[in-house]
Amino acid sequence: MGDRRTRGALISRLRKIDVERMLAGYDDDPVRTLTVALRIVLDRPDATWPELVAALPMTDSRRAALLLGEERTLDALVAELNERRDLP
Repeated sequence: MGDRRTRGALISRLRKIDVERMLAGYDDDPVRTLTVALRIVLDRPDATWPELVAALPMTDSRRAALLLGEERTLDALVAELNERRDLP
């Protein structure tokens, strides 16, 4: 499982079961579900949502949209994690 680093954080791949759980819980609580997934991907099991978002390899405007809970941006992140099972 080729782990790598980005922005100083270890990047791990989600397993099939992790993706299934993420998709099953997403509609009920997107931020909670993405928090669980990003804790795995970033190998930061105790990190909060803001800490995880800050560690993501993306633009500041996309990070801000995630922190504001913008639905389209949350949906894009869950889709990206579903397709790639990691981060670019």
